[in-house]
Amino acid sequence: MGIRVLLLLPAILSQSLLLNISLGQAATIGIAATLLPACEAGTTTSGNTSFGTMNFGNFAAVNTVINATSAQFAGSIRVKCVSGLSYKILLDGGSSGVVTNRKMVNTTNSSASVLYNLYTNQPGGTIWDNTTGLSDTGNGADQWHTVYGRVPAQTTPAAGIYLDTVNVTVSW
Repeated sequence: MGIRVLLLLPAILSQSLLLNISLGQAATIGIAATLLPACEAGTTTSGNTSFGTMNFGNFAAVNTVINATSAQFAGSIRVKCVSGLSYKILLDGGSSGVVTNRKMVNTTNSSASVLYNLYTNQPGGTIWDNTTGLSDTGNGADQWHTVYGRVPAQTTPAAGIYLDTVNVTVSW
């Protein structure tokens, strides 16, 4: 064999090892995200969430039925839930505390009131209550729910501004 082959052996072995050594390595990385069952409702301005004000309008008397229908940012209820998520909207009884006997109260004389109610499907239809309410399923976009109102015929109280505040609960 000779000395020449022995001297070349380390060079041959190092070249052989370089050819078998990987200069890179492939691997995988797992990717995950969790979409929580979530909803948002109303419009928030200065930290207060609201659905606006549903207004029955101006009248000289309430001796005949007065109907009103909400609109976007004026009493309609905006809910935006993840697609496929079921939710429920409940309305409380307002200042009366009773969903079947809601009343607006005179802003200067709290003993004067105007009876009214809110409905899920049409004025005078199904009362929008704090138990059954209205159920729907999210589609990932804003969903606007119309509120129907009715002031029944009643004895006309003193002139003035009559208001009520109804709490809306959206649960999912």
